[in-house]
Amino acid sequence: MKKVAIALFLAITILSPGCMNSESIFEGSFHGDLIENGKKVNDFTLITNDNETYNFKQETAGKVTIIAFLFTNCYDICPIVTYNLGMIHESLEQSQLDKIEFLTITVDPWRDNTTTLTEWKLGTKSNWTHLTINDVDEKSSDFKELSDVWANFNVGFTIESNQTEQTSGRHHPGDYDIEHSTGTVLIDHNGYQRVWWGDYDWIVDLVQEDLLELVSQIE
Repeated sequence: MKKVAIALFLAITILSPGCMNSESIFEGSFHGDLIENGKKVNDFTLITNDNETYNFKQETAGKVTIIAFLFTNCYDICPIVTYNLGMIHESLEQSQLDKIEFLTITVDPWRDNTTTLTEWKLGTKSNWTHLTINDVDEKSSDFKELSDVWANFNVGFTIESNQTEQTSGRHHPGDYDIEHSTGTVLIDHNGYQRVWWGDYDWIVDLVQEDLLELVSQIE
């Protein structure tokens, strides 16, 4: 009986550190909305504004990532979010920037091609990677890849046609607006979505604190 008790004690002792580590990976003090228990980012490959292939897993390995979902024809909140991101980007030291990946991913690939995103990047001085796709046919592998990214990050938006005759924005964009309920997502160095900031909830200093809290967790 004593042998059984000793064996059980040793088993608990050996397993406990691992259990504690798995529970503690989502600890931290944050200001934004917590993404409960984290949500793993599904790997994806998109196209940068320089028309180069970008693989999320490879480019963000061991880094904290901050992603903003927006579109360049948005004239209200998107420029503000981009400006806010720029303020954080410029305020960080190089040693901090080396541990952080800034990303902008479009929700309007029909208009946000590589040329448009490059013009946006230069015009807003958003000196980080902007992602889109080349093939916007809904049956293409490109479109499916981007759609899967939107789904993985719970990006919500609808397309509203400005034409008298209603058309499907996804098939034939034409003249349309996008109503979006997107946000900025902070991802830890293990690839888990940790914190969400709504577009209209941004407080630059607090977003930066959340970002640096995740950086502090890098071993």
